[in-house]
Amino acid sequence: MRKTTKILRLVVMLTLNFELLTFNCSAQDTLTIVSYNILNYPSSNPTKADTLKPIIKYLQPDIFMITELNSSAGATTILNNALNVDGVTYYQKATYYDGPDTDNLLYYNANKLTLFSQHEIPTTLRNISEYVLYYNGSALTAASDTVFIYCYMAHLKASQGYEAQRNQEVVLLKNYMDTRTNIENVFLGGDFNLYTSTEPAFNTILNGGNVLLLDPISSSGNWNSNSSFAGIHTQSTRLNSLPDGGSYGGMDDRFDFLFFTNDLLTGANKLTYVANSYKAVGNDGNHYNKSINATPTNGAAPANIIDALYYMSDHLPIVLKAYLPANVSVNENNTISEWKGYVSNGNFVFKAAKIEKELKITIYNLLGEIIQTSVVYHQKEFNINMNDVKQGIYFVNVISDSKQECFKVVNY
Repeated sequence: MRKTTKILRLVVMLTLNFELLTFNCSAQDTLTIVSYNILNYPSSNPTKADTLKPIIKYLQPDIFMITELNSSAGATTILNNALNVDGVTYYQKATYYDGPDTDNLLYYNANKLTLFSQHEIPTTLRNISEYVLYYNGSALTAASDTVFIYCYMAHLKASQGYEAQRNQEVVLLKNYMDTRTNIENVFLGGDFNLYTSTEPAFNTILNGGNVLLLDPISSSGNWNSNSSFAGIHTQSTRLNSLPDGGSYGGMDDRFDFLFFTNDLLTGANKLTYVANSYKAVGNDGNHYNKSINATPTNGAAPANIIDALYYMSDHLPIVLKAYLPANVSVNENNTISEWKGYVSNGNFVFKAAKIEKELKITIYNLLGEIIQTSVVYHQKEFNINMNDVKQGIYFVNVISDSKQECFKVVNY
């Protein structure tokens, strides 16, 4: 089979001569964001931190937002027994607030993020929680301009017949968001108990107030008991009831979401959504009105993870990824131990010692803005046409599944 390589082109301006160097330059750092209804923990079963542990190890979240938490002790148990385990020590948690009904909480990777502030937004039923984080990557200094991330976690009123109350809860959230100055990189996760996209609350989430949000997978419709949406349903993971309670009847509702603002699509505030990374973890689309671990075999995740999701909660977690510039240390010459990059006949030429399963390529300008991205598969070399580029300095960042290097291209 003929192998093909995508050629990346920069903005056509002037024909220039280049020298190639490598140094400490901007590359991608990826954040994994997860939203999860953990089913009335720890009251449902205080030992379920052991069930959550393999799910955490599988997803490796940098931001982990949960709802249906009901005690400070449970919050600490999750931190110590599900997150900071097997040599991992970098997770921290926000402050637990015991509000009405069940509560929310955020955990975060302190190697990458710092909690800047948090706030509880009261509604007629449960609080909606705000957590503001900032990125503390190694490239930053005390004078650096960092990236702020605004995270919100909600659990709206359940059941049909309460559409107006759900909308009232979301209106309170949107009104609060409108009071926040310089709000950016917004994620809204949670269990929204929405049965259809025609509900007023769904429209308010997307279009209400000044902070507009979007559904990353743009899947409007009547989600409830509709096999057409089997691939995006998030509840229920069980066909029959279990001792820990929760809903049952099989996968037939889309209650769980991770919304975000449009700047995540454009990278306007430095953080960019990774296309197609939004998933209902454990949903293979083949278990409508079934338990997720029933036949046919669920290939959406390893079997032990599917079982853990089944026993942990009646909801599936939602995951997505976003990337931002970070600092990468590379050598001072253009010959790395296994990778080599150089300019020849107006092309940046990359060569590896062996065929790489996947190479992700990103070009940045001097401001750290992404000029172009691409991916090549099962290659050990590729070319980037650089005969016609705008005058300036560019960085070609290359990432495999085990390493990354960043090459600096400078015009004379």
